[in-house]
Parts: sequence; C-alpha cells; structure tokens
Amino acid sequence: MLIIEGAVSYFAEVGFEGQTRELASRLGITNALLFHYFPTKEDLVERVYQQVYLGRWRTEWEDWLKDCSQPLEARLRKFYKSYLSVIFTYDWVRIFFFAGLRGVNINDRYLNVLGTRIVGPICDEVRHSFGLPSSADVPITEIEKAAVWGLQGQILYISVRRFIYNQVIDDPESIADAAIDVFLSGISRVASTASQPAANRD
Repeated sequence: MLIIEGAVSYFAEVGFEGQTRELASRLGITNALLFHYFPTKEDLVERVYQQVYLGRWRTEWEDWLKDCSQPLEARLRKFYKSYLSVIFTYDWVRIFFFAGLRGVNINDRYLNVLGTRIVGPICDEVRHSFGLPSSADVPITEIEKAAVWGLQGQILYISVRRFIYNQVIDDPESIADAAIDVFLSGISRVASTASQPAANRD
C-alpha cells in the first residue's frame, strides 16, 4: 500500500515527531483520506511496525539456529549474515532509533521477539555445543543472555555506523564475521561458569 510505503520513508527521515498532515502532503493526498485508512497516528505506526519489523522477519532463522547437524559457528554466521541483510537498511535502523527516542512502542515489542526467538535459542545452543548443562537442568542466566545481546548489539552497530553516523562501510559481512569470532572466543567460558550449580560458583 502506497500510504504505508510513504509512512516508512517519512518516519525514517524525520522520526515520529513528524506530523500526519505533512505526510499526507508528501503523498499528494488529503489528511482526511489518510485518516480514512488510519484513524489515528498510532494505527499508522502499528502498520509501519508490522511492515518493517515483523514483515521482514524470516522464520527460517530460528530453524537455522537450532539445526544441530551444523556446527554452532556455521549456524551463527549463516543467521547473522542473513539478519544483517535485513537490518542494514536506512529505514529499518533509523525507525528503530527514532522509536526508542520518542518512546514509541516498537523497540520493546521487537526486542521481546528477539529475546524469545533468537537470544534464548542461541544461549541453549551454546550450552549444547560445549557439552554444558541444558537450560532444563540449570536455567539460562542473565549473564549468558547479556553476552548474546552483546553480539546482537555489535551486528546492529554496523547499521548504526552506516545509517546514523553516515560512515562508509565497505564490507559489513566481514565485520559481522569478526564480531562472531570475538563472541565465540569467550562464550564457552561465560556459559561454563554460568551453568555451574549455584553452590559451586565462586
């Protein structure tokens, strides 16, 4: 729908302080027509969230991460390069940060999706790959989740550098590979310590 596409471009450029009247003017329609389709600005923002974030989500990502026939390293590289291809776009990253600054309910919802479908499963797969107790035996700790969120943040920062700071990024996939290398160099120690029974931890 042209209105949604226009709204995505508009909010990515000016943020959620932008007025619907200005959006309608840019689209060449009346404000009344815009509100015929979207009675409130919140309705329009919801459709933007559905289009940009949920609409670009690939269900196969979750299957890739859980595919134990492949080494963890290969799974992470496959997932994060595909994920990067989605978030390494002007509208995705700018809307995400504008939403956070404006308090629009996009970030919390999307981060909940990431936490459930990506961060939690990676924590489980790290435990499994290094022969550590499963989350059924020892619940995943906050420090393990934080380590995976750190990797997520490094991948996101590639897009931030490009579309927020306007830096030239010649080879984003190589940067993602480096982030994965750093993560893998230390995550076994983090998970090993975290997955010990509480009585055995220092």
